[in-house]
Amino acid sequence: MFLHQQGELALSSRFKAISESLYSIANAAYRANGVAFDAHWFPVLRYLQVKGPASVTEIASAIGQTHPGVSQLAAKLRAAGWITRRTDRKDARRGVLELSPDAERTLDRLGPLWCAIRRGAGSAAARGKGSLLDTLAAFERDIASGRIADDIASQHARLRNSPVEIRPYEARWAPHFERINAEWLRRHFSVEAVDEAMFADPQTRVLDPGGAILFALIDGEVIGTCALLKEAPGVYELSKMGVESGYRNSGVGRKLLAAAIAEFGRRRGKTLFLESNSKLKPALMMYESAGFVHQPAPKPGSHYARSDVYMIYAKKGVAKAKAARAKHPRTRQ
Repeated sequence: MFLHQQGELALSSRFKAISESLYSIANAAYRANGVAFDAHWFPVLRYLQVKGPASVTEIASAIGQTHPGVSQLAAKLRAAGWITRRTDRKDARRGVLELSPDAERTLDRLGPLWCAIRRGAGSAAARGKGSLLDTLAAFERDIASGRIADDIASQHARLRNSPVEIRPYEARWAPHFERINAEWLRRHFSVEAVDEAMFADPQTRVLDPGGAILFALIDGEVIGTCALLKEAPGVYELSKMGVESGYRNSGVGRKLLAAAIAEFGRRRGKTLFLESNSKLKPALMMYESAGFVHQPAPKPGSHYARSDVYMIYAKKGVAKAKAARAKHPRTRQ
């Protein structure tokens, strides 16, 4: 290959060509799965999905792109209905971008495809041996031969056909316990001191006192987690329920919740409660459908500044939950 013969002089040209080729491969994967998504949009939309509403300046700084570039892309995404712009609730002089509801729903089902793209590109990178130039040459051959595209398709099919597994805590998965929960906490609230202590040492904070941590996996990928905290003999708190963005609204949360309730039953627990926030409406609906009943006031002595919802599990609680909602409607937003 001519550019390979030019050595380090052609690095920038080769990186640019590889970048555009990978965009094309990813876009082909999106089209093959019926998703009207452009890989060039990924940094901006993914940032908003993970971090929540943000200004153009914040996004540009975080993803390493220019302010004009992000601003121009944001205008296109707004016109296409992917994002909206509103005034910052904390500073009326400042505008922020956020995902539209339709965009949220679309991105929430892209987790398996993103994982397949990551695996396919990662396999090609791992096959390179020797110098940087030799690795680049191997990567270029994989692109030209279609091997990366084939790997992505194969991995996506494998992930789609893999069942969700619920597994007990293993120390190697501890970083995912923090990663998945910190993501939604930072987007909607903040990580409080009680959260940080639990993430720093789940063995001491959760397991040693008699609690449990569960993980949801697809083909070895950790995509969700939750914890049972033992507060007193027979009394457990359902806590740290989180599903990775890209896999939400796919039933993973319900599987984790069912497994946590089953674990509570195996331990012959007497009381299972949770604390949440009234803004997390999809999560509250899931808890209600599983039999958690709203209590008329937040839990006395709550450890969480964000908590304004207190629910207790009842084995025959679905009908009771409906009655409780009618009797004690949530007013705090």
